[in-house]
Amino acid sequence: MLPVDRNAPRMVCEPPGPESRRLLDQAAPHLYPGLLHGWAPLVMAAKRGYTVEDVDGNVYVDLISASASVPAGAARGDLIDPVVETMRRYGNEDGHSMPCPELLELSGRLLEIAPPGITRVDLALNGTEAIETALKLMRRATGRSIVIGFFSSYHGESSATAALGAESNDISRGIRPLTAGFVHVPYPHAYRSPLAPARAGGSGDATVDYIRDHLLFHAVDPSEVAGVVIEPVAGSGGVLVPPDGFWPALRALCDEHGWLLCADEVKTGFGRTGHMLAVERWDVRPDVVCLGKAMGGGVMPIGAVMGTERAMGEFDDVPTGSTWSWLPAACAATLATLDLYRREPILENVRALEQVAVRRLGELAERFDAVGDVRAIGCFQAIELVHDRTTRERAPDVQHALAVECLRRGVLADSSSTSYNIQPSLAMPPEALEAAYDIVATAMETVLAT
Repeated sequence: MLPVDRNAPRMVCEPPGPESRRLLDQAAPHLYPGLLHGWAPLVMAAKRGYTVEDVDGNVYVDLISASASVPAGAARGDLIDPVVETMRRYGNEDGHSMPCPELLELSGRLLEIAPPGITRVDLALNGTEAIETALKLMRRATGRSIVIGFFSSYHGESSATAALGAESNDISRGIRPLTAGFVHVPYPHAYRSPLAPARAGGSGDATVDYIRDHLLFHAVDPSEVAGVVIEPVAGSGGVLVPPDGFWPALRALCDEHGWLLCADEVKTGFGRTGHMLAVERWDVRPDVVCLGKAMGGGVMPIGAVMGTERAMGEFDDVPTGSTWSWLPAACAATLATLDLYRREPILENVRALEQVAVRRLGELAERFDAVGDVRAIGCFQAIELVHDRTTRERAPDVQHALAVECLRRGVLADSSSTSYNIQPSLAMPPEALEAAYDIVATAMETVLAT
């Protein structure tokens, strides 16, 4: 596990500091403007463990973890060294053209962590590409075109993945009308579900009842549906966790109609929920699993699609992946990451961090009326802020102010969605997360007093 960094946070000036501002202003005229409003107001000088230092000397506690793609701490030598060695031996080579031993070993190692029934692996550069490939495979395997997705879900920002996702409408603006073949239903989450409770005699789950009773009756013939793509936890969408009864009801619905069930484990996979794959938490048996982000240990980009024989083993005519998928160095990074999970108690630490979050988030909910809901599962943690607990009116202004105040005090978290999302390193010491929550609580007190 990572050691406690007693020097973090350390703020020497208000962000953005003068050097960060100089560099940002210098670059702004020639950058796509969309980049600028998505950046934190700082320029990095270094990352180590669970901290970020900017060019002005500020040191922040990092509760973003590069959008959950740096699982066990930044710039780890035990992950970087195998990558450098592999780069020196091969340079780069397209994994679709010429395999190396690391690629072949990795394909087998991934199946060791796969759910029962998963027998095949395909290559991807990242999570978005893995989802693109999964969509093509699902449609080819079933001969059907429609895929069911969920509101609040994020699957990427290419044309197909933006249309499949529905975290917020800005991601697919201008794209959805041009990318057919997707229908959406509410994500199974109690706090903001528009659905009535599950009906008597139904599936036992309100979302699956809605699909059965409404979507399939009014809008879509089930024989046209290739399958369902779902994040086991909607991470970017606010750490939404389905009720336990959802999974058996969804699996039964897929089996009834011959649909493929695809688990998007790009963000949930490789330990963020306290299990190597989130579906283990509910003993879900998907037909397809997509991986990315943390798979490369925060050192190299890589993704993967895993599937059953039906989903991936009965045809060979679907072009997949891209030139930079599974470079030898990326394979080495993933093998080293898998070794790290065997060597260190990463998953046990995630569960300890979850306990810290459950307790501290509960305290915030009791203390502040502006906290409408709090959620924690492993190292997915979220605070949903509201103007009124009864109406549950969202409070993006309060959320933004909280994010700014936390940043001023040296804590970086993700405020880009409908919740203030906290994604600590899986190897962060629980003591350090406790201290970060102290800062969040003080920042919230300051914001709500104004």
